[in-house]
Parts: sequence; structure tokens; C-alpha cells
Amino acid sequence: MEDKGRKVVVSALQFACTDHVSTNVATAERLVRDAHKLGANIILIQELFEGYYFCQAQREDFFQRAKPYKDHPTIIRMQKLAKELGVVIPVSFFEEANNAHYNSIAIIDADGTDLGIYRKSHIPDGPGYEEKFYFNPGDTGFKASVGN
Repeated sequence: MEDKGRKVVVSALQFACTDHVSTNVATAERLVRDAHKLGANIILIQELFEGYYFCQAQREDFFQRAKPYKDHPTIIRMQKLAKELGVVIPVSFFEEANNAHYNSIAIIDADGTDLGIYRKSHIPDGPGYEEKFYFNPGDTGFKASVGN
């Protein structure tokens, strides 16, 4: 009997980030398109890809990089891209929520639907990884927004 199940191809992207969000998001979009052309239907963009990895030093000004989940411009752009290409794209972002900050990921389905977010719960701390300065431990588990 022939298996007519869906073929899943996962692609993981990695690129050198700049300090310009628009440049990094454009690079991510280009690489997502390239991965799609190669057959990928789940495409993982690296963590916190909107800028260079800023968690190497404790700087108050870096908190300005955080944005609320609702109406986040990069998530909206990736929703449109996911729908256009029919691919799943988890989108990592620096989230500001109330008086807290999280290292979060929004899961965008192949039809462009935002399935919800996960806030990273294990926050490393050590030389070169000052993440506890920037991020609160996640409080969501995985919080689906569909049907809620």
C-alpha cells in the first residue's frame, strides 16, 4: 500500500544579524523563500533574529528593542509570508508585556494563522549570556490563541 501522507521538510535558518531590524527581517524573508523553493514547509528562523545577540552585556537601553505581541510588525509580516508560501514559521521576538519582558516565539501556521505564543522558561545566565537581565521566565507553557 502506498503512503500518501504529507511530506514534512524542516529547514533551520542561521545568518549574521545587523543592528537594523528591517535588514534582518528582509534577510529572514529571503531565506524563508529560498528554503521554500528547496521544499521546506516548516521553516525555523534563529532566535531573536531582529537584531544582533544583545544579551552579552547588561544595558538598559536594549530594553527599547522589546515590542508587545499584539500587532507586532515582524509577526504580521511573517503571517503574510507564511500564508503566501503555505509554510509554518515560528517567529522569535523580544516581547514586552505589562511590566515584564520575555524571550517569546509566535507560531505561525501555513495559512497565516497565529496559533499563539510560548515564552521561554529556561533563561541562561553566565559569561556571554546575560539573559536573566533581560527576560523574565516564561509564564505561558504554550498558549494557543485559536478558539480562545
